[in-house]
Amino acid sequence: MFVLSLVNLLLMHWQLALTVEFEYPFRADAIFSNVFSCLIDTFSFFMIGLLVTWGRVKPTLLVTYICTTVLALSNVLYARFFDHYIPVLAITQMGNLNDGEVMRCIWKAFRITDLYVVLLALLFGWFYRRYDGKALQRRYLKTLGTLWTAMLASVAVFILVMGLFRDDSFQVSYTRFAPMRMHYYQAPNNMLFRGGFIRRTLTCLDDFSQGRMTLTDAQREEIRQNFTDYSDRTTAKTVGEDTKNLILIIVESYLSVTSDLIVDGKEITPFLNQLKGDSGVYYNGHLLPNINMGESSDGQFIYMTGLLPLKSDITVNLMKSRTAHSLPKALAEGGIAVHSHSVIPTSPTFWEQDAMNEVYGIEQLYSKLDYHGDLPIYRDLNDAQVFEMATQTDSKAKEPFFSMILTMSMHHPYDKCEEHGFTLADESLTPEYRNYLVNCHYFDMQLENYISALRQSGIYDRSVIVITADHHAHHSVLNMEEGEISEELPLYIVNGGINTETAWQGTCNQIDVYTTLLDMFGLTPYWRGFGHTLLKKEYSNSVSEQVQRLSEWVIRSDYFAQE
Repeated sequence: MFVLSLVNLLLMHWQLALTVEFEYPFRADAIFSNVFSCLIDTFSFFMIGLLVTWGRVKPTLLVTYICTTVLALSNVLYARFFDHYIPVLAITQMGNLNDGEVMRCIWKAFRITDLYVVLLALLFGWFYRRYDGKALQRRYLKTLGTLWTAMLASVAVFILVMGLFRDDSFQVSYTRFAPMRMHYYQAPNNMLFRGGFIRRTLTCLDDFSQGRMTLTDAQREEIRQNFTDYSDRTTAKTVGEDTKNLILIIVESYLSVTSDLIVDGKEITPFLNQLKGDSGVYYNGHLLPNINMGESSDGQFIYMTGLLPLKSDITVNLMKSRTAHSLPKALAEGGIAVHSHSVIPTSPTFWEQDAMNEVYGIEQLYSKLDYHGDLPIYRDLNDAQVFEMATQTDSKAKEPFFSMILTMSMHHPYDKCEEHGFTLADESLTPEYRNYLVNCHYFDMQLENYISALRQSGIYDRSVIVITADHHAHHSVLNMEEGEISEELPLYIVNGGINTETAWQGTCNQIDVYTTLLDMFGLTPYWRGFGHTLLKKEYSNSVSEQVQRLSEWVIRSDYFAQE
């Protein structure tokens, strides 16, 4: 029964190895390290079970098996959704399970191979019924001592193996918490595979209390030197004096390959294609996603702050109680926007939207709870409803304003699509990809209706309108092979006054949008993000290991609260 609990975790890691993208390639010692870590995790659950059951071995084995089963299954389903192991603070996002779209995604994440859970449970039940527990009950201390001795011997062998496979680039210390912790922050999937959950929890205990990292003077100076170098961040103001409002539309899972795409003789995004051809519109279809395990919330965070999100945690879990320089704050301080609001399709607590709006300095949040039409409690707003509420909100807002609009209809799973009279029949495309493209067309229609409403009200001519994506649509949910479709995102900037002949048209990053918008409006605050402006022909890649590390330090230390 103990071995079956161990098998739960081993099979979990095996499935994760086939699902997630690891930060660096495995070496020969990784398998040994994984088995050793699974032993530690299983044994730790067993010891916890002994405490809970007051030393009764049989129920302890049941507790151990249940814990490892739940941990294994939840990690496999989470990884298929977010491409990561479950982070330390994921429990704080349990409220997201009330969302109908999330539950639908989880249900679609099940595979026929997951039936192994049922087979293992039946086998465990058969052993459990046949075992009276008395023999082990009388000498379980001796058994535990034997197990622990075996683990100590494994440690000795592990150290020997690590010495044989020593590699300075991937060297990992299992005897000091600090090196393992920093490796976990930068390579969480690799470190969880190698180090397991118990050791991860011990090395990141202060994450549970949202403890703040203490930076050295050298670290603070490295941060300051990087972001105060404005040579790649500032050019000249492009926005006209009469253009004050900024409307940021963040589209769910939007890929730039849909631009100008024709399937079955039909344009997928005819309105956006027309918009792209407008001389007053800047378009770049080569925006690289910079999100990590926070998915949609990471996309918002990048655009709002000019920082890269954490690799090993859901960033908003930490940022919701911290200080940030943000786009809405910079616009307000620069006299560009006297009011700010956001329109979202979900509940206000989804991905900590209510708390993060306060961090970003957004004054008013409109969610599905503010929608006046008929809407089942478990449903989120579709794009027609989102833009309907945005139109009503804009008409009442005091100008100049900042508005952030989030869409939802292009969210996976793509087992069905928004019915609006547009269909695709190309059998060379996967059904999931066809449904995705139909949803893209639906979004395009609703965006056209919204832009028409802005034109009629006169707000359009007084506004910079930015259309981009929160993140890419993962190839796995489109039922496509990795590399079969580009993950690049589109960026449209309407009424930005950008000279497309002198602006950058090549590959860039999500983090550059924050810096570019400040540059467009001629704002020169102290913090202009870690991104680079796209308003000039010369561009150097803004994302590097150093910028990821500096962003980590800024977030975990609450750097801006100490300025």
